Amino acid sequence: MKKALTVLSLFFILAAFSAAEEREFEFGEFFDGLHVTGKPFDLDEESYRLTVSGKVRRPLSLSFAEVKALPTVREKLDLICVDTFTDSGIWTGVTVRTLLERAGIRRDAKMVIFSTPDDSYRTRFPVNEAMKDDMLIAWEFNGRQFHRVHGFPLRLAAGSHDGSNWVKWLSKIVVE
Repeated sequence: MKKALTVLSLFFILAAFSAAEEREFEFGEFFDGLHVTGKPFDLDEESYRLTVSGKVRRPLSLSFAEVKALPTVREKLDLICVDTFTDSGIWTGVTVRTLLERAGIRRDAKMVIFSTPDDSYRTRFPVNEAMKDDMLIAWEFNGRQFHRVHGFPLRLAAGSHDGSNWVKWLSKIVVE
């Protein structure tokens, strides 16, 4: 009985240590060239969908694999979080323009909204901004797929805009 209690105690100590390590890893200042901000979502690559809806002729619901099968671009972009940090590197993904054209964006569209699965974080851009070459739906930074703390599976890489506009855990694009 004493041996079982010792083993059980050791298990709980290791579990607590692992949980503390996970929190430190997830919410530390820096990992793999990208800073960590925000509370991560646990999104499954197999069930994940990116939707494009609103003022489009053909609403989209794409799997992660379907998004990655679209024409790929690589752009050197600087994610600048004003007065805090800058993350510079090569972002790999598909242009927002490619997705909007595939969905058949309507001529009366004015804004494009990008958001997380639960709409807890959103940003919006006028259509002409969203269609620029440096607006990407990205899945890699410097040749490495995002970890869940960095927005896995997809995030908006918003070109020359402040880092607060670079939505992680991107799941919805709504055209207004």
